[in-house]
Amino acid sequence: MKTLAILILSFLISFATKAADYESAMKQTIEEMYQSQEADKLESIAARFFRIGETEKDRWLPYYYSAYSYVSITYHLEDGEVIDKTLDKAQSMLDKAMALNPNESENHVLQGLIHSMRITNPMRGMKYSALSNEALEKAEKLNPENPRIWFCKAQNVFYTPAMFGGGAAKARPLYEKAAELFDTFDPQSEIWPQWGRELTESQLASIGEE
Repeated sequence: MKTLAILILSFLISFATKAADYESAMKQTIEEMYQSQEADKLESIAARFFRIGETEKDRWLPYYYSAYSYVSITYHLEDGEVIDKTLDKAQSMLDKAMALNPNESENHVLQGLIHSMRITNPMRGMKYSALSNEALEKAEKLNPENPRIWFCKAQNVFYTPAMFGGGAAKARPLYEKAAELFDTFDPQSEIWPQWGRELTESQLASIGEE
């Protein structure tokens, strides 16, 4: 009986240590991701998240952040073909996150963002806008209080030509809703996605100046 108790205690200690190591590795890598502005650095960070995911196996967030790191790279690219290849990597990572947690709103928001980032020329607008909006509708059904849904919807409208129903004025109410939800959003953990707030505020400020 004493031996069993020792084994159980050892297992609990090992489990707690592993969980702490995971949280620590994720926090550090997430912080580096948000601070990084260089494509090479972000690609290295994406690979690090992937390795964490492959170690943990049952956790979706490392793959999610790997996907988001690849998406972040595209903000620094101009060549459409290179953007597509980078987003293919993001999609591969998001597919892994989706497989582990298909009912998580954040995964569908990121899917919507990936689709919208593929609009590198006007010919792609109709196809990928529809796919992006479809993903964001799924995210909204799962958690309408997720501010990143409304931020991404606002971005889609903002960058849609006015002749097709887009533009700053149409996007403003969506940015305002996102801003309100960012004020009340309660993340499930310290490593929960946080992106979108700063750009929401800067877009509202920019629209206000027009």
